[in-house]
Amino acid sequence: VDTQITIDVIELVNDNGIPGDNMTNDAHPQFRVTVPGDVNEVSLSIDGGVTWVKATQSATPGVWNYTWPGTVPDGDYTLNVKATDNAGNTVTETLHFTIDTTLSTPVIVLDSADDSGVHGDNMTNHTQPTFALQHIDDDAVRVTVSVEHGGVTTTFDATKDAGGWTFTPTGAWADGDYTLSVSVEDKAGNTSHSASLTVTVDTQIAINNIELVNDSGIPDDNLTNNVRPHFQVTVPTDVNVVRLSIDGGKTWFNATQSATPGVWDYTWLADVGEG
Repeated sequence: VDTQITIDVIELVNDNGIPGDNMTNDAHPQFRVTVPGDVNEVSLSIDGGVTWVKATQSATPGVWNYTWPGTVPDGDYTLNVKATDNAGNTVTETLHFTIDTTLSTPVIVLDSADDSGVHGDNMTNHTQPTFALQHIDDDAVRVTVSVEHGGVTTTFDATKDAGGWTFTPTGAWADGDYTLSVSVEDKAGNTSHSASLTVTVDTQIAINNIELVNDSGIPDDNLTNNVRPHFQVTVPTDVNVVRLSIDGGKTWFNATQSATPGVWDYTWLADVGEG
């Protein structure tokens, strides 16, 4: 007399990402069902019992397998498993699982608060700039930022707060170029990588030379008999604005960049009194 039957274990074999969460990024889910050795048929359904498919008995007694041959769309599913034994007893158990095969491509940008100078040029005078990580899906479980500088690449964990995902270096960066990229992994095991972003840290500037061009009389004595003095300023080529003042900083005038990189000129437009 045999009046009982059980389904001992239902397992999503290709459970990717976090183990045991019954999520997979494989559109062909594979299931393993463990039942008593006298079970002679195991059937599975993922459409509420409308369609049933028969599992295959493995070489191990009591273990049955089935892999969906067709592509199963992304979504949440309930797997129904029905087992029948030699005595004609039947039992049905369920397993909830999720198929997730997609993950957005992340984007990394220099935070606008740290983008000093010309907005959008990815240059900053901050030695610990913050980067905003965008297009990070809600089911992301790990977000990392790789930073390459001087031929060395280091990977850091990003930080999530109420405003989203960000990355800020823990130590001060020296002047130079830094290339960053973002990698994301979600619960289902999908991974996605951003395009790289190159940012320049520049905390230094110099004025290399200031010259009174119409210096008359004795050369280089900075004396002129021209009431409209002409000045030439030489600066690094990444300088984008040069201003001049002769009234203690009350009034400033923009110099004009010459055809020679790093050389700027300005000639006073009004007569300047002697002094």
